[in-house]
Parts: sequence; structure tokens; C-alpha cells
Amino acid sequence: MREILEEILWSIYYQTEEAHIGGRGDARFFILNDIIKDIHDYTGKYLTSRRLASAVVDLNRQKLIQKKKDYAGTVLVSLTEKGILRAINYKFRRLGNKKEKWDGKWRMVAFDIPRECEKGRKALVYRLKTGGFYELQESIFLYPYDCKNEIDALTNFFKIKKYVRFGLLDFIEGQDGIKFKFGINS
Repeated sequence: MREILEEILWSIYYQTEEAHIGGRGDARFFILNDIIKDIHDYTGKYLTSRRLASAVVDLNRQKLIQKKKDYAGTVLVSLTEKGILRAINYKFRRLGNKKEKWDGKWRMVAFDIPRECEKGRKALVYRLKTGGFYELQESIFLYPYDCKNEIDALTNFFKIKKYVRFGLLDFIEGQDGIKFKFGINS
């Protein structure tokens, strides 16, 4: 059930980003039935509408979403700040389990975050480690698979985007050891 809850959260967050609205305190609401349909289509037929409705009730009870009705009685939902952070955490945990064909490129996350943004720095480092990134140096991490959306979501949420650089590398010295760490055989 936890994965269903987190898929709903990410679906709402992703729709927010698609609308170019992302970030903290976003009060953008989406039609609940559309989100449930997207999740149902994504997860397959084994997931009943009843379980999805139960998941939405749980999200509301945990204060991860806020609900309201429009003038026509349609139920609308939006993520709370707590919900946004939970969606981001979910995506980083899933990064650590990613097993896809490597495209031969390294994703580099480098940062120099000032002391007044220490909370954001700690959050970034924690999630990079949770996601299975390789720590090349204290503020440089590598990852072999696409992770730009997750990095952007996190840096926007903690308002540290201007201190973080994302790069795509074809080669890095000593990469054979890094490839071994990720189980890449090419």
C-alpha cells in the first residue's frame, strides 16, 4: 500500500512540474479522478478503485495532500509541503534500485552550498547516498542513470538550486572501479 501512496504523491508532483509550477507552497490543485486514472493505468488492473480511494483517504489523513471541491463538486487535490518531500524521498529510494542498461554516461552532481543553507545541503547529501550515488569527493557525486528530475525536484524544494551543478560526463578517470560499484559490465 505504501508504494501506491507514494505513486499517487509522485503523480501529483510530476503534474505540478509539467505545468511549470513546482516548488514549495504550491497551491495548484488537480482533479482527483484524473490522478487516480493515471495511477490505475500505470499500475495495471490488479489495483482496484476501492484501494485507490482508500489510499487517497490515507494521504489526506497523513496531511500529505489537501482536498477541496470546485463549484461543480469535482474533488481537487494538491500536495502539502510534507507531501512534496515524501514524493521526492520516494523517487530517491527508487533510484537506488534502478537496474537498466547503462547509456555510457555519468551523471555528476557537484555543489558548494553556503552555511546558511546547511539544512538543504544535509538533505541533498542524505538523499544522494540513499539513492546509491557514488561519492567521488565530499561535494561531487556520480550516478550512471538518468536522475535529473529527482535532483531538480530536491534542489527546488530546499531552495539550493543555484548552488548545485548537474553534469553529463562521457568519461571519468578511474571509472572501472565506479562501474564495478554499480555492477556495470560494459
